[in-house]
Amino acid sequence: MNIMIFDATPHWSGGANRILLYSKELQKRGHKITVCCLPKSGLSIRLPEQNIPCYTINPKSDTNILIIPKLIQLIVQNNIDVIEICSPKFYWVASLAGRLTNKKVILTRNVPYRKKGLKKYINTMLYNKLVDRVVAVSDKIKRELKEDFNIPDKKITVIYDGIELLRFSNQATHNDVKPQQFVVAVISRLDEHKGLECFINAIPEILQKISPILFMIVGTGSIEQKLKEQTKKLNLSDSVIFTGFRTDIPEILSRVDITIMPSPEEGMSMSALESMASAKPVVATSGSGLADIITNNQSGIIVMPDNSHQLAEGVITLLQSDYKQVGREARKIIEKNFALHHVVTQYESVVKNLTTQNHL
Repeated sequence: MNIMIFDATPHWSGGANRILLYSKELQKRGHKITVCCLPKSGLSIRLPEQNIPCYTINPKSDTNILIIPKLIQLIVQNNIDVIEICSPKFYWVASLAGRLTNKKVILTRNVPYRKKGLKKYINTMLYNKLVDRVVAVSDKIKRELKEDFNIPDKKITVIYDGIELLRFSNQATHNDVKPQQFVVAVISRLDEHKGLECFINAIPEILQKISPILFMIVGTGSIEQKLKEQTKKLNLSDSVIFTGFRTDIPEILSRVDITIMPSPEEGMSMSALESMASAKPVVATSGSGLADIITNNQSGIIVMPDNSHQLAEGVITLLQSDYKQVGREARKIIEKNFALHHVVTQYESVVKNLTTQNHL
């Protein structure tokens, strides 16, 4: 099967990681994967290292019809059977190119893009006229798609992000923190709307109940300096470490006790899934897709979004419990539903069914 994936993520993200993992696994299974992504993006750097063909294209916007001939040329040149579109900037141009070349089109939704008014009406046309199948990475996103765009249930398939289980197994415990010191991490892009200010505001309340404790903020982004200033203003510099962007996430997770996913709105956090795969329980918000897979107080903690008090209480409750057992329950969820070989098999089935329909 020849599959072309379109993505316009400029930075490294959970969505970009999903494309890399799926592409590697599909390539192992004998499929030909070709990716169109932005110049100088994380994917444009990592894909060639895995011998996965990659074209760098910047569509500028999803309505730039001038780029459609180029996309058609790539689809024909690579003898593509199915195209998958993972980013809004490619939604219209790539789906139109797919229609003009008579190829099946999959649109994958990694994060919620809820629309209102005219935009909602226009996107309803996209989903119902130009797309053959919609893949949602969480049950939450599927519910929102059905509600917002009146997409038939049978047209949407939930396929979770895949986790390489072996990368997050049998980790050694590092001894570079103080004895008896708890370590709590947030692994995220440091951007607006990720709930990071709320997390920092929760730290003083946590420190009143749990001590000693070290907080790690792993990642980089547009509000990194703002968050550092907030930390200093609250006199938290001795308790919070900013690590910057890291690629050694399994090693980072081996050093922590629990992680926090404070985003008020999230499809399905890859970093949270990796934490659960490492048997490190997560405190997440009810605005994320994690609320559908975590059993509260059993395999993690779910709190209300944008509420620093509840977030603090969630962390305190988890650390005062048998959080290692909670982590083991979290790992079971990943093993059952998120193993890479399992979710890629689901994806293969969707692609096969689409191409079979194409030849009937």
